[in-house]
Amino acid sequence: MSHHLPKEERQRQLLEAAIVCFGEKGYHRTQVSDIIARAHVARGTFYLYFEGKREIFDVLITELFQRVQSEIRTLPRDAVDKIPSQLMGNIQRVTGLLVQQPLLAKILFNESVGLDKELDERLKIFYGQILDLIQRGLRQGQEMGFVREGDIRVLSICLLGCLKEIFYQSLLEGGGKSNSSAVTREVFRLVIHAIAKPELIATLEKTL
Repeated sequence: MSHHLPKEERQRQLLEAAIVCFGEKGYHRTQVSDIIARAHVARGTFYLYFEGKREIFDVLITELFQRVQSEIRTLPRDAVDKIPSQLMGNIQRVTGLLVQQPLLAKILFNESVGLDKELDERLKIFYGQILDLIQRGLRQGQEMGFVREGDIRVLSICLLGCLKEIFYQSLLEGGGKSNSSAVTREVFRLVIHAIAKPELIATLEKTL
């Protein structure tokens, strides 16, 4: 068993072990015994910090959302000319984050739906938060004259679905950091063709 660690370090040790286990085996196949074996701690130590694998998964998902949220930059409403560089920067930062956490990203993109009602609800909340971020950005873009007219909710769902598959397939291929620039470039091109007013697209393409 591992030596004594401060509370924060022990909790982080368990979280990092959980990321590896969930990423390698999937949420449903991972047991608490897998996490404590990976972390080299006693079962009692685990339960000092978490009630079970659902709670530790919830903490990881909450952390990931907070990190994604922290990477998203917003602009004053009178800075429409800076939207392309802002969008590119946001894509680069989020891509970099997912590249740094490939196992956790894999869990989010690959978990089966319908096998566990509570897990379904947790993932629904997570993606609902992401959709809210996208929708707010699209609404602001419309108000600034950058984003084309359309159903914001449907468009946000389309974008999220495309982005999830792009990132998931990239992770499966093991492209990692070497592939992040290509992912960023193609995601940027995909997004601007999906959301920008038609008359702006030719100019935006030149920023690549």
